[in-house]
Amino acid sequence: MVAKLSTIKRKIKNGEKLGFSERARAVNKGLLPSKSKKRRNANR
Repeated sequence: MVAKLSTIKRKIKNGEKLGFSERARAVNKGLLPSKSKKRRNANR
């Protein structure tokens, strides 16, 4: 089941943990930064 964006936004706002698919969707929609981008920039 795909999590609704409103649910993901609420969890982010309240500091709740996101499940794997919720986090992936939040990164895809630009609500959260990607960890892989942080690592790539840190190595440069």
